[in-house]
This record gives sequence, structure tokens and C-alpha cells, in this order.
Amino acid sequence: MLDVRNSLILYVSFSVALSLVYPINSLAAELSLSSDTRKELAQARRATARYHNIENAYIDGYIDADFYLPGVGCHLINESRLLDFEIRLDEPELLVYADCSGAESGRSELRSLEYAIPCESEVDCGPVPEGFSGDDDVWSIFGPNILWTLHAWVWRHNPDGIFVKINPRIDD
Repeated sequence: MLDVRNSLILYVSFSVALSLVYPINSLAAELSLSSDTRKELAQARRATARYHNIENAYIDGYIDADFYLPGVGCHLINESRLLDFEIRLDEPELLVYADCSGAESGRSELRSLEYAIPCESEVDCGPVPEGFSGDDDVWSIFGPNILWTLHAWVWRHNPDGIFVKINPRIDD
């Protein structure tokens, strides 16, 4: 009986400690992703870590898209990646920052990656693009049939889900 009690105490203590660091709903959401999706997200993180320095993004061909979305941020776009009509998880078409003005502002925090592919036509966007493994990624159509887009909050936690477009923790 003592072993069961000690195991229960250890489990509850671990759960409480973990919830202080990583909210349980977030942990459950991330753990519910397939192992392939988690590996792909890790690959995307590794491939984009250099963009924490926004100057590296500009060097690699990203430009300010002049688009700020509340609850998301400022977007840098790599037009050559967008216009190749391919989704490569380690080469996102857009990077989302707190501020695109650069390091001088002190607010060039890299928040998320955004994948995008142009729609087939102005009338029909065509089928949902293939992105991450499984069915957890949430693609949406931007504008009147302009782009399919997918956010991946790999650098800033989104309590609503790693692939949900708007992050309720972004209040700027």
C-alpha cells in the first residue's frame, strides 16, 4: 500500500510542477500530435533558429510584407519561396515577428513560422495543401482566394494550439 501511495504522491507532485512550467492543456495538445509531426516541428525549429536574429532573415531574402495582424505579429515574406509553389517545412515562406523594424527596436522577437502557397485561381483555391504529417495542421485561406496559409507557433507558445492562427497571448 505504501508503494501505491508514494507513486500517487510522486505523480501528483510531478503533474503540479509540470503544470507550473507548461500548461496541461498545452502539454496534452502537443503530446496528442503524432511523433512524425513532433519531429517535423523540431526540424522546423532547428532550421529557423538562425532567424532569431532578424538580420539573418533579411540576408536570406525575406522582406517586410508590410502586414501586421493583431494577435499574430509582423510578417516577413520570402517571395521566391512563395512562388515556387512548394511547402518545405524547413523553409517557411513567412516569418512572424513582434516587430519587423529590426534589432534597433528591441522587439524583433521571432514568434512563429508561416507556410503559404498561392491559390490555383481567384475562383478556387484548390485542395488544402499538404503540410505537417497528420491532420492537426490548420490551413486557412488568406484574402479572397489569394493564399493558403498555415501558422506554426514554434517560437512563442499559443495556448489554443501550435497551428492556430491567432495567439491570445499576443496583446500588442
